[in-house]
Amino acid sequence: MRQLSYLLIILTLICITTRMCEAVTLAIIANRDNSTSELSSKELMDIFKAEKQYWNKDNIGKIYLTMRESGSHEKEMALKLIYKMSEGELKKFWIGKIYRGNIADFPRVFESDISMKKFISKSRDAIGIISSDNVDDTIKVLSIDGKLPGEDGYKLTFQGGSYEVKN
Repeated sequence: MRQLSYLLIILTLICITTRMCEAVTLAIIANRDNSTSELSSKELMDIFKAEKQYWNKDNIGKIYLTMRESGSHEKEMALKLIYKMSEGELKKFWIGKIYRGNIADFPRVFESDISMKKFISKSRDAIGIISSDNVDDTIKVLSIDGKLPGEDGYKLTFQGGSYEVKN
């Protein structure tokens, strides 16, 4: 009984000090002057896999893809929810795209949501992924399938230790 009490205390402390027990939601962000306000799930996947490289069908506004660094919650969530691959598989994916001439370089990587927001606020065609907790008025949050972070049905949510698309 005493061991069970200690285990419960340890698990509680882990939940309090990590994001393991709380819902974390990704926000897809762009420059405030970007004319796009909404993406479908398919468009989101196509953009982040560099299948769609321009904001409009006239090939105007080349999308500047940004990512968080390896090991961040945002990158781990993107790997599971958007890319559906491991870090190693994603690296091979980008190398293949570069080798085939589909893209010129890897997406730009940022160490924090703050540095990514600062870059995107100055780069009209940039897009990125941050925690919805870090959204502010310096950037625009794009809705996905008509939903914004925090709304019922928003799909880019991490809940309680497992990465799953929330329906």
